Amino acid sequence: MKNKLKILIALTLFASISSCDKGLEELNVNPNEPEMVPTSNIFAYSTKRFTDFSRDAFNSGRLTLPWLQYWGQTAYADEDRFLYRETTAQGIYDNTYLVAINLKSIIDQNTNEETKNSAAAYGNNDNQIAASRIMLSYMFYELTNFFGDVPYYSYGSDNETFQALDVNNTSTPVFAAQEDIYDDILNELREASDMINTNEPVFTSGDNIFGGDAGKWKKFANSLILRVANNLRNVNPTKANDAIDAALLAGVMTSNDDNAAQAYDAADDNASPFWRAFIARTDFAVAAPFVKLLKGESGNFGPDPRLFQMAAPIDASIGDVKSDTYEKSNNYDDYLGIPYAFRNTNFLDRTTYSFMSSNILKPDFKEVLMEYAEVQFIISEHNGFSQENYENGVRASMEKWGVPSAEITAFVNNLPPANQANVLNQKYVALYMQPHQAYADYRRTGFPNTLVMPGEEVFLPAEQVAGLPPESRVPSYTFEPGPVDPSVTEIPFRLRYPQILQTLNGNNRNAAAAKLSEGDLITSKLFWDVN
Repeated sequence: MKNKLKILIALTLFASISSCDKGLEELNVNPNEPEMVPTSNIFAYSTKRFTDFSRDAFNSGRLTLPWLQYWGQTAYADEDRFLYRETTAQGIYDNTYLVAINLKSIIDQNTNEETKNSAAAYGNNDNQIAASRIMLSYMFYELTNFFGDVPYYSYGSDNETFQALDVNNTSTPVFAAQEDIYDDILNELREASDMINTNEPVFTSGDNIFGGDAGKWKKFANSLILRVANNLRNVNPTKANDAIDAALLAGVMTSNDDNAAQAYDAADDNASPFWRAFIARTDFAVAAPFVKLLKGESGNFGPDPRLFQMAAPIDASIGDVKSDTYEKSNNYDDYLGIPYAFRNTNFLDRTTYSFMSSNILKPDFKEVLMEYAEVQFIISEHNGFSQENYENGVRASMEKWGVPSAEITAFVNNLPPANQANVLNQKYVALYMQPHQAYADYRRTGFPNTLVMPGEEVFLPAEQVAGLPPESRVPSYTFEPGPVDPSVTEIPFRLRYPQILQTLNGNNRNAAAAKLSEGDLITSKLFWDVN
């Protein structure tokens, strides 16, 4: 929002100056600067910037990765106990709109009669528009799932409440109703899929998700419809089922080759968000509840060989993980998770918990936006928890993580029968490193049911107890959230609106907060969260 105000102020100042002396116009022209930035460059920058902030050490590492108990913090556990920082909420909010402005500029260049022919040099006009609409839909889906009603932009709708990004007309956009946002996202994805010409590239360069492959973008759009529509299942099953059926007919992901993932480089400057986070720090390790699930100590799946691909053994130092020089182990006893939300994690011996594996902590790790395994789990749920799609989802996840085929076959053949708990617990495993979606799924369904809940007593492994200093040596602890106000008995249902909105857009923020069941609090449920 601050950037929008800066734009408006800059335009006002420029207008005042130019009215005084129009002869200054030629002095303001930089002959070395292109008049129109190539759309392919804007798109490459936008998708990278989005995954940079969405999956970084704060917006993922200290928020949804620990809240879903995939990871825990090694030095302190404040955010693990739901004391997230105001800068996290504001960073998610502000950066989403900054990237959205860039994606809208691609749409503008491809629809403006004066620029569309020039934009076509970088890819088919309609395909560029479609890819931008898909990414905007992805981003606004995540944003509204964090907060509820938010200012929203739509390419295809004339809904007068969709006022975001319209900086020429308002610096205080209204907060669109989340129900309207969901309806429009489904429409945007449907229209984007329909407008894609699969015979031409989306971008000739700059597409670091699918390399310009229009067919994969089409599958991505339809697969995202499955994700968005599935979130409506408990509040409007007819709409959810109709949207999913139409998307399946139009064509969704059919293998891991269709997975949507932002690529990164080996160089530190262009490396993946968590690689950069670990350059000078060691803040995270794999959380005990997730490790226990994969070891077969919780749940009912037995030992899962994905553990060896997702985590490192306890004798691997963070240096070993970063250099990929540790000895891989297929012994489940060599893996322990860091105790979740344990106040004394900083006193633990670092040889008594597992870091993430080198498959994850590497500069060119691909941040997955959506994958084939999730598609299969959604179809399984859509079909009344189908066994076939459930097995397909597990197999696809294991293949993506590089589990040997014989181990995949053995694990899949011994899966417990498909039902709500088994399908959704396995979906949770498959969503490892996609914690924002796992957070949405948990709120909608209450699964996974293997998480440590506030007030629960947790017993520490003997190795970890022995490694604690005498004054901190305890055999167990109780998960105590916060203190947060109001107190919570499970994972928060949403994030509070950034405080700065009370100054920049107070009236509209207040109107949106008033619609929430308990106001602008973490205990207010969103409209689709009715479990």
